Amino acid sequence: MRTVHWLRVVAGGVLLVAFSWEILKGDGGRLSATYLTIQLAVCLLFLLDYLLNLLFAAHRWDYVCRNWLYLLCSIPWLNVIEWSGVVLPRGWSMVVSLLPIAVIVMAVYILLEWIDRHRIHQLFFTYLVGVLLFTYLAALIFYDFEGQASGQPDNFGDALWWAGMNLSTAGAPTVPTTPIGKVLAVMLPMAGMLFLPIFTTYIMEQYKRREERGESLKAP
Repeated sequence: MRTVHWLRVVAGGVLLVAFSWEILKGDGGRLSATYLTIQLAVCLLFLLDYLLNLLFAAHRWDYVCRNWLYLLCSIPWLNVIEWSGVVLPRGWSMVVSLLPIAVIVMAVYILLEWIDRHRIHQLFFTYLVGVLLFTYLAALIFYDFEGQASGQPDNFGDALWWAGMNLSTAGAPTVPTTPIGKVLAVMLPMAGMLFLPIFTTYIMEQYKRREERGESLKAP
């Protein structure tokens, strides 16, 4: 079981790299056969992990209810659409292809579970990785959608800067023109506002612990 979990982590990373390559080096048309093959293999591994956990779960119905989103994200929707003969515009294909990538966040948490830290540390680092991952994916999607629609941004560096500025709630001069771009322009500042209190709590907790350790050392 642990082996399958670690394979899921690796598969999530492979899928993220493949998705990044498809956007940065793709031809702007339909998704390549290589990417579809990689996504199919990753989704099948996710489905195997889901079925094994379901098989050994003490309460299977409860497991299904708690992990329905994981199952939804593990289905190779792009391949199903490809086999059905339905041709989606590239924009919608990219949206559908994001579903398995949502599992990457779960996979990252598996890595963090092995870190022997206090609970708030685990929460902080998990959220930090999630925010950075969301920012990176937002930059990729913004670059793909807006680059084709308006030609701005004209490189991924500008898209990453746009995502970072919006995450900081400072904003960026590039105005999105597509629905997906506008949604990202709203979601990024929201993620930034959610992250700030957690970061502040983490710093205060560390300061409080150091103060308590200092007082304990001074006590007779």
